[in-house]
Amino acid sequence: MARRLLVTRPLAQAGPWVEALRGRGVDAVALPLIGIEPVADPAEVHAAWARLPALDWVMFVSANAVERFFAACPPGAAWPPALRAGAPGPGTRAALQAAGVAAIDEPVPGRADSEGLWARVAARGWAGRQVLVVRGEDGRDRLADRLRAEGADVAHVAAYR
Repeated sequence: MARRLLVTRPLAQAGPWVEALRGRGVDAVALPLIGIEPVADPAEVHAAWARLPALDWVMFVSANAVERFFAACPPGAAWPPALRAGAPGPGTRAALQAAGVAAIDEPVPGRADSEGLWARVAARGWAGRQVLVVRGEDGRDRLADRLRAEGADVAHVAAYR
């Protein structure tokens, strides 16, 4: 019986995974189970771009969040060079680097998730800091809740749905 591996990531991420797996001799096929689309009204994303210079940290939940946030950049807006961004894993880090973000916080080694990212940044002293979490319309608040518990002022913006 022939075996086939189904890659269920959204289409934009499934392609590279399928190619890499096929390169290793795996019969892989893309079967995206989630579609990623821009938000219907980018007004909140545009407002978030305007607030960037006043922020202390921006955490992106995924590569999709990065790609959609930067795709919705309004004319004349730019990422502040000194603003740090959080990436819970290597895909998000790569998307941030591709977008030109230089100051990126990553998880501790061996943890490619928000818990690993928290382990990296927890000791920074978050009281009074302004943080933005860029995510989809639905998302978990685990890291945001920890930041709030440490005194940060945390806002969310949905960059995709």
